[in-house]
Amino acid sequence: MAPPTKPEGTEVSPGDRWRRAINSRAVPRAIGEDAPQPHGPSDPERFRWRPEQDAQEPVRPSRLRALEALPDQGSVLDVGVGGGASSLGLASKAAMITGVDRHEGMLELFEATARASGVQVQTVLGRWPEVADEVEPADVAVCHHAIYDVLDIEDFISALTSRARRRVVLEVCATPPDAGVDPLWKVLHGIERLPRMVGDDVQTVLVSMGLAVEREDIVLPARKQAVTPKLVSLVRRRLHVGADRDQEIVEFLNARAPEALPVIALWWAGGA
Repeated sequence: MAPPTKPEGTEVSPGDRWRRAINSRAVPRAIGEDAPQPHGPSDPERFRWRPEQDAQEPVRPSRLRALEALPDQGSVLDVGVGGGASSLGLASKAAMITGVDRHEGMLELFEATARASGVQVQTVLGRWPEVADEVEPADVAVCHHAIYDVLDIEDFISALTSRARRRVVLEVCATPPDAGVDPLWKVLHGIERLPRMVGDDVQTVLVSMGLAVEREDIVLPARKQAVTPKLVSLVRRRLHVGADRDQEIVEFLNARAPEALPVIALWWAGGA
């Protein structure tokens, strides 16, 4: 018997699959609205660039691919700059780094860290790609861990490509960065969160857009994270629960074994 045919027009595009995957892990409205504490923006200090710590880790493919495309005294665009961990590592060849972020606190931290490192930077406050027209093209554009919740990924990527003369370099974790606490969603809310392969999904989107994408994976060594009050507070806000569930969170974090972190670099030619 021949397999059933799909009705015409039912093929799901890679971009739509990406959006469905994001929505499948969205916080239910009732849980978000009843949360004792708002999730709020992330603490900028979590994203500070720490050169001494950076030097102890393997050099990531994303940095190597950016450096090889960056001319001496070149320019860098960093979208979702945070504290500058992705682009300040390129300072040996960069004359100017432009950082874009939607959180003012992140840009302030980026500027302060850059000043301490003697790097010339400029900043643009806003959400990408809405602020893309405010940004001049750069030799290399980088974007590290800033696309996990981007629904209109095609517009995001197109704007990024149009602002890079030589190369765009994207870095993502293989799975969502908050997947490590998925078991607590089952314990605290009775919700089974669906797994999501971020790296594979975004690569499929890029290929569907006609980009000649190259990829390299690296596995960062496992590192035990101290269970501090700050970490417990962060996890509590992510789970949208109150301090009355802290003991369960602490027990889970203490029992969790350190895991290696698969990280993926994707790069392609710029279009500026």
